[in-house]
Amino acid sequence: MKSYRITVLMGSLLVGSLAAAQPPEEPSPRSQLVQALPKLCDFEMRRITSADPKGGNDDFRDLPPGQTLVIAEINGPGCIVHFRDNITSSEPHHLQKHVLRMYWDGEATPSVETPVGDFFGVGFGFTEKIASAMICIDDRRGKTNTDPAAFGAARNSYFPMPFARSARITITNEGTQGSRHWYEVNCKMFDKPLRNVGCFHAQYRQGTPPPEGPYLILDAKGRGHLVGCVLSIKNNDGSWWGEGDEIVEIDGKKAIQGTGSEDYFCESYGLREGCFPYFGVPVDRDGFTTAYRWHIPDPVPFKQSMRFLIEQGDGVPPFRSNNYYYSVAYWYQTEPHAAFPPLPGVAERIGWATVRGKGK
Repeated sequence: MKSYRITVLMGSLLVGSLAAAQPPEEPSPRSQLVQALPKLCDFEMRRITSADPKGGNDDFRDLPPGQTLVIAEINGPGCIVHFRDNITSSEPHHLQKHVLRMYWDGEATPSVETPVGDFFGVGFGFTEKIASAMICIDDRRGKTNTDPAAFGAARNSYFPMPFARSARITITNEGTQGSRHWYEVNCKMFDKPLRNVGCFHAQYRQGTPPPEGPYLILDAKGRGHLVGCVLSIKNNDGSWWGEGDEIVEIDGKKAIQGTGSEDYFCESYGLREGCFPYFGVPVDRDGFTTAYRWHIPDPVPFKQSMRFLIEQGDGVPPFRSNNYYYSVAYWYQTEPHAAFPPLPGVAERIGWATVRGKGK
């Protein structure tokens, strides 16, 4: 009996010592933010808004067609931590006709260039509710197909956007009607630039339909890491499109091969509408799908280059379909970045509206 007790005691001590020897779990990003709240801040918080300069309640800026609105122009080392834009316009597809651009440290070409709607996580200019860790939109639902531009929704981005010398954010109205913008940019200002950080990038691409082969989401050069993707599909074939795997080539070598599009977006046996902190499906009906994934716990680093692709069609070579693909890749990297592909014109971006698909 004593021998049994000693054995059990020694086993318990051994298990306890092994558990104690394990490295502590790294707190989640959300936990880190909460735990850091008591820490005294060593930065200045600056907020840039569309507030009425006369002190009244006209807290907006009008943007005529063909013009560019400068949302923010900031000098000095800092980091944008929140960006919100509310667009009001009665023009159909205006969320695809307004283009968001961001420039860091005086660069001539933007590090962010994407239609406003796609940047904020929903394709086709639809307005759908998103509640995620990085993008949030309140609920102003439009009607699929007939009204892809319901206005009044607040679009919020929480991607950190560091810069060493300057930051410039613009929105260009490529439509035919004016728009009205309520906006807010919250930025931490520092005495000196942050160390060992990459610049924020977001790039839009589309294939209507893509050429034969896997659809290319990102082709980056330099050192950095992938942190997210939004993919929108207009299903013209009518069959299930989500068997295609994601493929990631890092520094010239194939590094990741997935098991299916729905698996990449953290779901299985198809996709279902719903939003979660790191993945979600804002739209999946009437032949339209938008899904997102944020690589916050699992950023994908590269030292020289990255190519991020996803197989189209039924996931079987030669990978072809009649479906329309639209995507935004989000990543951080050192500058200079590789040249972006030319942004498709308005007619190309809204070409899906004139095509009748077979649905899902």
